[in-house]
Amino acid sequence: MQTVTAAFTAEERDTDRKIVQSTQIAWKKSYKNTIVFFTIGVSTIGGTDLIPSADSSPSQWNYYQYDNDSSYVTGLAYERELQEPTGGLTAGMAEAQFNNTDGRYTPRTFGGSSAIFTAVEKPGRPFVINAGFNYSGIDNSIPQFVGLTDRPPKIDMRGRTTAIQGTDFVGFLQNQYVDNTAMFTGQRTDQIIASTLATLGFSTAQYELDTGINIVPFAEITAGNKFGPFIHKLVQAENGNFYQDETGKLRFQNRQAWNNAPYNTVQRIISTGQVIQQSNPNYDHLINVVEVVSKPRAKQALQIIHNSTPGNLIKANSTLELFLSYDDPILQVTSPTSGGANSYYLTNSLADGTGTDLTANVSIKSISNFAKASKVVFQNNSSSSDCYLSKLVISGRPAKITDDIYIRQQDDSSVTAYAEHPFKIDNEYIGSQDWANSYAQMILGDYSEPNKLQNITIRAIPELQFGDMISWQGRYWRIYGIKTKLDDSTGYVQELKLVQKIIVNYFRIGFSTIGGTDQIAP
Repeated sequence: MQTVTAAFTAEERDTDRKIVQSTQIAWKKSYKNTIVFFTIGVSTIGGTDLIPSADSSPSQWNYYQYDNDSSYVTGLAYERELQEPTGGLTAGMAEAQFNNTDGRYTPRTFGGSSAIFTAVEKPGRPFVINAGFNYSGIDNSIPQFVGLTDRPPKIDMRGRTTAIQGTDFVGFLQNQYVDNTAMFTGQRTDQIIASTLATLGFSTAQYELDTGINIVPFAEITAGNKFGPFIHKLVQAENGNFYQDETGKLRFQNRQAWNNAPYNTVQRIISTGQVIQQSNPNYDHLINVVEVVSKPRAKQALQIIHNSTPGNLIKANSTLELFLSYDDPILQVTSPTSGGANSYYLTNSLADGTGTDLTANVSIKSISNFAKASKVVFQNNSSSSDCYLSKLVISGRPAKITDDIYIRQQDDSSVTAYAEHPFKIDNEYIGSQDWANSYAQMILGDYSEPNKLQNITIRAIPELQFGDMISWQGRYWRIYGIKTKLDDSTGYVQELKLVQKIIVNYFRIGFSTIGGTDQIAP
């Protein structure tokens, strides 16, 4: 939960709340060399000073030159929802509606001539939304959303309104393509994510990563694919979450994050008077049978990965270009030589491998290795003798499938009561039977009863965040989805998606007592 003052909380609970918002957009996407964070009593209300993140660390988005469009806003909506029950990659979305009576948001294609008319229709415009309350005569808002527009605005010329839509930086990240194949062996989830973010140009100040619990024997992201599905599978195998928080910082949380401070204490008690609407429990998210499937790979010892008798002709003083395909991803290739023990080639004067041995006339001009292929260029250095490539043996270190994991677990009492509601996880980064078993147990523990999931709509509490524990109707709930709406007709409301999780204290060396109640982590 974001930190707020007692006065903020008091206004939040007031019957007649004075709601405020701040919406800033970098229409021209220009940079400024310095940034100034908002300071109460110093900064001007409605100015361009930025609301800082909790640690006041500047992120990339802080350095844009923003226009303050708060006075034009007629409505805001933004939402995030974790990928329950498995976790994974979560992208947030936002929409802002503006009064366009004076033509500020009319683009050039519609005859616009405002200061921003050339930039309105361009995607990728950074924007920042903050919201809160006015008390003691001062607007006090906290971060709610940071993102980029992802499409041209919706222009309503007759209604004199304009709406923009966008996603947070996770939405941007998940659609970026991989330029070069990368392979990882024996690394934790957070280590692989850090390497991937560095490839995308993110600095360490822009993200915070829990130490991963799952160690991935082998992972591969291939050129031409998107980063998003790769990170999603990694985080899903961890049963963790990767998302952007309200301040614009990317976060990875491992599967045990919510069992530690500050997530193991109640952050807010929700009274009946704060709840506007409650959805009845249903079977939509009921899971009482879990199947986990995985075929993990791991790096192998040096071995022969190609053995053939090509018979290709190499003319005198010419080259032969040969493409080889492998069955598995290859982490290391030993280049063949004319006298190699495990990687070598032979050439002869006849195509069937007989005749004169002409291996001494041939050399490797170049070898290019890819994830599951190699391109080898042979050079015949003889000016008079053609030859045939009669034998080619190449050694390397492949990443082979090392296990075929399948487990099926069920909650018998739930199946008896509600029939089977199965759920299947197929993820090659789940590396062991034990990990698969604990994964299934955790899902059954949280999702085998329909009354463990709930949706409620409340008068907005803007400081609430993912994982926060709230108390409602005498039970503890975790927030895994927040959908906020702020406008004149609706007011300022949030729809919270809640899951009832059991608080588990895991054994920690140096903290827990031998023979105590703390459990060994799954």
